[in-house]
Amino acid sequence: MTMNELLNAVGIKKPSLRIKKNPKMLQVLKYCNDHDIDIYESGMDINEDAFLVLLENIHSIETLAEILKNSAVLLNIDFNPKEIALFYNLYDSKVLQYSTESEILIDKEYLKYATKEWTEKYFLAQPKVLHVSKNRMMLKNNPHDCYDEDYIDTSLLNLVALKKAKDLGLLKEAIEKISE
Repeated sequence: MTMNELLNAVGIKKPSLRIKKNPKMLQVLKYCNDHDIDIYESGMDINEDAFLVLLENIHSIETLAEILKNSAVLLNIDFNPKEIALFYNLYDSKVLQYSTESEILIDKEYLKYATKEWTEKYFLAQPKVLHVSKNRMMLKNNPHDCYDEDYIDTSLLNLVALKKAKDLGLLKEAIEKISE
């Protein structure tokens, strides 16, 4: 694969020399060719500057290759490249997927009270849904069965609850409640 083919597959339609000569981009190309990794055209247009922000902030070529194969993540690169890089520098893309809801998991305050391991192993496995209000916090069963048409995954509901808890200044308490 050539640099132009890689950048076109990523969605950068008119790449500049700045990205073509970027040391990390050259490393990505070499990694993809050495490991026979195929990046298929996503059909999206990615902003070169946003992609460069992602590239500058990502720590692992292997992680970047996983991101490039995930079209759901590629959709967000233009809007949240730094957050995506920070998220995947911390969490395994096979365990957690980036979304605007999951940004709470890279929040400095969240990381003050919760570890990566706790998040991946305990938070995601929590079978109950956290309900947060100013006066009370409680864990309840998910109101819908996984076979229901309007089912929402418990971990997604808990991400939303964590964001609400942070907004209310109760993030530490919410994490403690989920840990029960």
